[in-house]
Amino acid sequence: MSKFGVDVSDNQDRIIWPEVAEGGVQFAILRTVRGSGKTDYQFEANYTGCQDAGIPIGGYKYSYATSVTQARSEADQVVTLLAGRKLELPIWFDMEDKCQRGLSRGRLADIANIFISAIRTAGYQAGIYCNLDWYKNVLPVSSINTVDWWIARYGSNNGRAEERFKPSISGMSGWQYTSRGRVPGISGNVDCNILYRAYTGIGSGNTDMVIPSYGLKYSDTVESFQFAANCDGYRDQNGKPLTVDGLKGNKTDYVAGQILLKAGIYSDGWYRVGSEGVMVNWIQIRMNELIGDQIIDLLGHLMTEDGRFGNDTRLAVGLWQEIQNLKVDYICGSETITRLL
Repeated sequence: MSKFGVDVSDNQDRIIWPEVAEGGVQFAILRTVRGSGKTDYQFEANYTGCQDAGIPIGGYKYSYATSVTQARSEADQVVTLLAGRKLELPIWFDMEDKCQRGLSRGRLADIANIFISAIRTAGYQAGIYCNLDWYKNVLPVSSINTVDWWIARYGSNNGRAEERFKPSISGMSGWQYTSRGRVPGISGNVDCNILYRAYTGIGSGNTDMVIPSYGLKYSDTVESFQFAANCDGYRDQNGKPLTVDGLKGNKTDYVAGQILLKAGIYSDGWYRVGSEGVMVNWIQIRMNELIGDQIIDLLGHLMTEDGRFGNDTRLAVGLWQEIQNLKVDYICGSETITRLL
């Protein structure tokens, strides 16, 4: 049985936890320690608020560690903060910072394992949080001593859990599916998650029944395109945002005709990142979905769905144009966009 929950930090400011619980939230994962080593400014209020509202609690620590010594220090900060307090869910080690990406796989395994070991020694469960790209392409998953993997993959990032974007990872503990969720009791957007692994003390229930219906309803490709275009400031011929209704009419066609996305200047054998935004992210998601196997053959992996039009996205656009018998110019203009709709 899956559960619906949120992960929060002092970025959400003050949270009204009774309203969060009434809104259907079944667990909360709290940031413990900031990058500076200081306690998250809302941790104490969030911990007490969750306890009082009957919401099971887990924790996370965003890591900047590039050595086992630094990883051990980060674990010690978390353990000192918790001081034996009860947690129903694991503490997740968030590994995705750019300072770690260039480390060897052996070093990454050592960093993860020393943190996990220290947390377990203190009596807590421990796991790893990362995005899908890091899970597939960066971290030495088989060498890290945990079965608790919490994976981020947003897809359209429209506040909804879209099953087609769920990572295909056997035994995955949890899926962070959006950073644009809306939940009663929390001002603004919040990260939303589905938890699949059973932990003692978190009750039961079916996620399909409890995910709030806030955010954008997803129905088809056209709707997600309209949403992305509005986010990036595209407007119809009347200067207005598109109605997000999934209908491909003349206003949507007009906006598609205004889009021109491409990589940056060629330098030292690579194209730099050029266009950026939600529309680039939509293109990456859509092409991964439609021609993922061919993209893997071309690049050795799926495109990273990061909203940045760099060399990988440029090559994938050229591949799509070739498949569609379009002019292969590696620029995502109206014809290329229209074929994706």
